[in-house]
Amino acid sequence: MSSQAYPISNIPVSGAVDPAFWSQDLNDSPPLTLQLSPTPSSATQDSVHSLTPPAQTPKSDSGRNAQNGQGSQNGTQNRASVAVACVPCRSRHLKCDGGVRCSRCRVDGVDCTYIKSRRGWKGKRKRPGENGAGPAPGQEGSSMLQSALINTNLTSRSVQSLSPEFAYSTELAVANQLSTAPNGMGMVATAPLHAQEQLNLNGTQRRNQFGHVGPPTAIQSFYHYFYNAHPFVLPQGPLISLLKERRAPLLEHAVQYIGASFIPEISTDIYKEALNRIVNSGNYPRDGYSVQALLLFAIGLHANNEVPRAAQIFGIAQNLTLETGLHRIDYAILNGNNDRQLEESWRRTWWSMYTVNGMMSAVNPGVQFRLKDIATDVPLPCENDEYFSGQIPYPQTLQDYDDSAFAAEEIAFSSFTYLIDAIRNLGKVFEVSRLDASFEYHAVDVVDSYLVNWRLHLPASKLEIVDNDGRIDEVLFQAHMVNAGSTIMLHRPRSNLGFGRVENVNICVQPGQVLLPTQTREIHTAKCLTSAENISSLIKLPGKLVHHTPFFTCVVVMASVVHLSYWSFLVPDGQDDIIKQSIRLDVGTLQQYSHTWGIASVVLGQVRGVAHTLFNSKKAMSIHLWNNIAQDDVIRGVIEEGVSEPLENYSTLLTPMLKS
Repeated sequence: MSSQAYPISNIPVSGAVDPAFWSQDLNDSPPLTLQLSPTPSSATQDSVHSLTPPAQTPKSDSGRNAQNGQGSQNGTQNRASVAVACVPCRSRHLKCDGGVRCSRCRVDGVDCTYIKSRRGWKGKRKRPGENGAGPAPGQEGSSMLQSALINTNLTSRSVQSLSPEFAYSTELAVANQLSTAPNGMGMVATAPLHAQEQLNLNGTQRRNQFGHVGPPTAIQSFYHYFYNAHPFVLPQGPLISLLKERRAPLLEHAVQYIGASFIPEISTDIYKEALNRIVNSGNYPRDGYSVQALLLFAIGLHANNEVPRAAQIFGIAQNLTLETGLHRIDYAILNGNNDRQLEESWRRTWWSMYTVNGMMSAVNPGVQFRLKDIATDVPLPCENDEYFSGQIPYPQTLQDYDDSAFAAEEIAFSSFTYLIDAIRNLGKVFEVSRLDASFEYHAVDVVDSYLVNWRLHLPASKLEIVDNDGRIDEVLFQAHMVNAGSTIMLHRPRSNLGFGRVENVNICVQPGQVLLPTQTREIHTAKCLTSAENISSLIKLPGKLVHHTPFFTCVVVMASVVHLSYWSFLVPDGQDDIIKQSIRLDVGTLQQYSHTWGIASVVLGQVRGVAHTLFNSKKAMSIHLWNNIAQDDVIRGVIEEGVSEPLENYSTLLTPMLKS
C-alpha cells in the first residue's frame, strides 16, 4: 500500500502542547506532512482507509467545553504579558516579568537591560477560544503525533506574531542540551523557519544536519562549521557544561553569534547587540573566557564587514589578554582546575590571539600586530585530535621547534605549531614593508628565505592537507594559506604587477605602494604568481569552502588581485584562457563566501568590477588590432590572392595577432 501524507496544519493540537506556543491558526503555516510508514499499525491502517487521521476524531461537546474552561482559567492565573522582555531573558527565551530589574536577573546577579523591539508589541496573546484566536486544542491523538507537533518548525510569519519576548529574535526556545540548566539558564535552540522535521518509522525524531535530535541550534552550527578552523574554546561537551553553570555569559553570546552566521533563518542581531551592550558597559568577567568571547566577536565582526568595530573589539581583547596574563605559562596551570583539557584550551587561547592578531593586521588597517613583540613562555598546542579526546601529551615549546632543524632526525610538531611559525614569518614581512632611512634592502631576501624554509622543512606528514579519510586539517590549511599570502605581500610591491588597474579593490589588500626590487622584478613577479596558484590549489581542495576560516576570503582577494594584474598586460600568447579560469575560480569562491560573510559580498563586487573593465578593454583592443591588420598591405595582398592560399595559412597568420 502506498504511503499517504496528511497536512499537520489540519490536525488539532494536543492538549499536551502549551496553547500559548502557537500564536496563530496553524492553517496559516505551510503544510507539514507526517509520512506514514509503509507497514502501518492496524490503527493507522484504519485511519488511512477512512481518510481521517486518528487525531481528527471529534470529541463530545461536553469534553471540549470542559477543556476550554480549564485552559482559560490556567491562562488567566499563570500567564501575564509584558511589553518587552529584558535582553538576558530574551536571549534565553525565558519568561520575563518586565520589571526595572526583573526577578530572574536579580536572582542570577546579571545586568538587566532592555532593547526596544523592532516589530513592536502586538498586544496580549489571545487564549484559545477567544475571538480571533485559533481553535481550542483537543486531547486526542497519539503520543507520536504530539511529539511531532511539539518539535515542528514555524514559519517566519508565525514567529513574528509571538508574544513580545519573541519579537526581537527569530528563534524558538525548545527543549535542548541546556534545557535543564540551573537558574533557568538554557541555550537558545534555534529553529529554522522552513518545515523539514519528520519522524522515523519507529516514531523517533530524525536527526538534523548537525547530527542532533531536534531543530538545529547556533551552538551546533558553531561546532559544525567554524570550530575546526579556530579550535581554542573547549570542545562541545565541556563547553555546554560550562555554560550550564553560568560561568561564561559573554562567551555564550559570542559562540551563538558565530554559529547563527551559518544559518540564514537565524538573525545574528540579537547576539551582536547583546555583546555590544555588555562590552560597552564593561560588566563582564576579566578572565580567559571573556578573552575567548572577544576574540570570536572580533572575527565575526570583521567577516561581516564591520571592520572598524572589529578592530576596536580586538584591541579590547589584546588588553584583556595581557591583563589576565594569558601570555605566561603559569596562567594555564593556575586556572586549569587540574583539568589538562582546560589547560590546553588556555594555551590555545593565547596562541589563537597571536595568530589572529597577525591575520587581522594583514587585512584590517585598524589592527596592529602588538602581540608579536610580547615575550611569552606558553608551550605549543597539541594536535586537534589529542585535544578533542582529552588525551593531552606533555607540551613542546617554541624553542624545541626552532632547534628541530638541527636535530639528528626529523621531528614533527602539531599543525597549530606550523601556523604559529607562518604567522611569525608574516610579522617579518610587516617589518620590511616600510620605507625609512634605516631600512636595509637585503632584509627582504632574508625574509624570503624564512618563507621558503617554512615550506622546505615541513615534515612528510604535513605536506598533505587532506588525510586518507578525505578530511581537511583546517589549522594546517591556514598555515599554508598564511605562507602564500605572506609571499604575495612581500613580492607584489617589488614586481611588475602594477596597482593602477586593480586599485578599485581596496578591501583585504594593502594600498598600492611600489617598492624597489631586491632581485629582478621578473623574479618577484614569478613568486607572486606561484603563490597565487598555491591559493587556487587550496580553493580546489575537496569539501565545502564555508568550513575554512573567514580570513581565507581575504587571501582569495590577494590572489585575485595578482591574477587580474597579470591578465591586464603580461599574459603571454596561449595562456589567456588559463588566467581567465583562475579569475573565474577566485570570483566563484568569493560568491560562495558571500552567502555567509558580508565582507565577501562587498569585495566580490569590487573584483567583478575590475574584471569587467579589463575584459571590455581587452575586447576593444582586439577589435582595434583586427582593424589595423585589415589595413596592412601584406595582409590585404594575402586576402586578395587567397584563392590560391590553403586555409591553414590564414589560421597560422592571424591567430597570434588576434590573441588578447
